[in-house]
Amino acid sequence: MSEIIRCASCGQANRVHSLESGQKVVCGRCKQPLSKAGAEGHPTVATDANFASIVGGGKPVVVDFWAPWCGPCRTIAPVIEDLARSRSDVLFAKLNVDDNPLTASRFKVSGIPTLVFFRGGQESGRVVGAVGRPQIETAIGQYLQ
Repeated sequence: MSEIIRCASCGQANRVHSLESGQKVVCGRCKQPLSKAGAEGHPTVATDANFASIVGGGKPVVVDFWAPWCGPCRTIAPVIEDLARSRSDVLFAKLNVDDNPLTASRFKVSGIPTLVFFRGGQESGRVVGAVGRPQIETAIGQYLQ
């Protein structure tokens, strides 16, 4: 049996066969480690279909609106991955704007990358552009705590 796992770094859909425990797989395009959506320490893959349940789950959420062709989006992807690994108090999610235009339009995302911060299911702030980890950490403190 196989499943499709979308790479959180580049957006590539990868067909992955059932794995024995402990086996690791990497993206066929960018060679970054793959994980199931929502796995501990990795950003959740957000879609038009699951967006409301992700941001309404009770935990503060940072959603990275991105696209695989966007250079600045690829630049901050490792920062988002690292933050997802190091912070258990915040859920990190990635939404590909090309694959999910309804949600991108609903939140009026016109430039990417855009990080939108949600607290209690409501937008509490946003940061537009490829910013560094210190700016993202400051925004988390400002918008989510």
